[in-house]
Amino acid sequence: MKMNRLNPALTRKLKYGTIAIVLTAVVVAAVIIFNTIFSALVYKYYWYVDMTKEGVYGLTDSGRALLDDIDEEINIIFCQPYDQLEQDAAMNMIYSLVREMASEYDNITYSYIDIIKDPTAVTKYKTTTADSRKTTDVIVESGTEFRAFRAEAFFVFNESNVVWAFNGELKLISAMIQITQAETPIAYFTYTHGESLSYDMLNLFYDAGFEVRDIDLTEQDFAEEGRLLVISNPIYDFEGISPDTAGRKSEIEKIDDFLDGFGHLMVFVDPDTQDLPELYEFLTEWGIEFDNSLLKDPSSSLDTEHYSLVGEYAPSDTLGGSVVSTLTELGTAPKTIVSYARPINILWDSNNGRMTSTVLYTSPNAEKYVDGDLVETGQYPLIVLSRETRYIDNTPHYSYVFACGSQYLTASDYLGRKAYGNSDIVYAMMRAMGKIQVPVDLDFKVFDDESLDITTAEATNWTIFLTAVIPAVFLIAGIVVWIRRKHA
Repeated sequence: MKMNRLNPALTRKLKYGTIAIVLTAVVVAAVIIFNTIFSALVYKYYWYVDMTKEGVYGLTDSGRALLDDIDEEINIIFCQPYDQLEQDAAMNMIYSLVREMASEYDNITYSYIDIIKDPTAVTKYKTTTADSRKTTDVIVESGTEFRAFRAEAFFVFNESNVVWAFNGELKLISAMIQITQAETPIAYFTYTHGESLSYDMLNLFYDAGFEVRDIDLTEQDFAEEGRLLVISNPIYDFEGISPDTAGRKSEIEKIDDFLDGFGHLMVFVDPDTQDLPELYEFLTEWGIEFDNSLLKDPSSSLDTEHYSLVGEYAPSDTLGGSVVSTLTELGTAPKTIVSYARPINILWDSNNGRMTSTVLYTSPNAEKYVDGDLVETGQYPLIVLSRETRYIDNTPHYSYVFACGSQYLTASDYLGRKAYGNSDIVYAMMRAMGKIQVPVDLDFKVFDDESLDITTAEATNWTIFLTAVIPAVFLIAGIVVWIRRKHA
């Protein structure tokens, strides 16, 4: 029986066609498998590169320097499952930063509690019985210590209440410092004299590692961990020695004792503050006197009415200048803005172990007004410090009193702007007090432009790589296969 033989050319086509199909299937399968494995590894080990100019999504070198000093175990707890975190743009930013921290530091871990399914699991993270936890809360825990944050705390809002910047790195690392340090210093704020207190001001001290507490000096005493007392634009005077205080210490006496124990004091008073005889008399003992006038500066101010004064830092060879030397040593020092201010008079430079010095001046062209009338022009102190030095076992110990002629040094308009040095100057005063770790180098990341910040040359190279190099690889592979088929 005669058998039909296949055409050799057809046989060759079938042979290599089958191989091509199999090869294509294998390559496609390999690409899919590789992509799946690589994506899993990227997710697990956080192989991401932040290419935004501000480094919005990444851990900075300044942050790493602080984390390098923390050895204690840290656990960061989210209050909803991971897949829900990734679906929320704001929460995903926080989650991404936490994952990066955990990928670089073995002592940092993260977990989640589904508080919808198990609301009692977060009971121990409530500071009061009335406190509540939300699904968007983030808890930073080490041992028995913890700090809990609303999601909003990781962002900076502008005056229109629109999210303006990401502040996650500062918030998380500040919390880690607070819960792992041997002793958390306390910053007290008086509140029973009509004081003006803002969230941004309190938050500034909290981010610096302080535990923030209010205090009624007629009823309460300072704790041993107390390091700082802040008096912010009181309306009513403080209680001095009088028949009403017989058998107990007055408010002024308690403040005096606090400073004798090497505590520190900050006082903010603006031009509208009425006469406060007891408090002002106490400050004169430290060489500080608030002048009863109002300052304007047509030559160095931000507003058309000339109330928002641009301060000038004191020379670095003075006591006040040494406090802000970290700012003045910069190539271009940030502007510190003091709005609606009164000048401060320095009563003496040195007296009985106390030295008084200016930290921030107006420009030499500032104008001083009394009852609406211009009375003089010159340069006036806006922020003054007085330092008392006492020696114990031949070691100097200091107490500081800082006075500012405005309540608006810590206004949110200036604290929330990287162009201004208002937060930096307050942090500098904190550092002068000693033994306070201030993460001042951790800047918030502004959302001005989240586009990839790469040069034109880099963009061209990426374009060539994606549009030419990769297709060329496949073209060469195809030519090799074609040549092999032709000569087979």
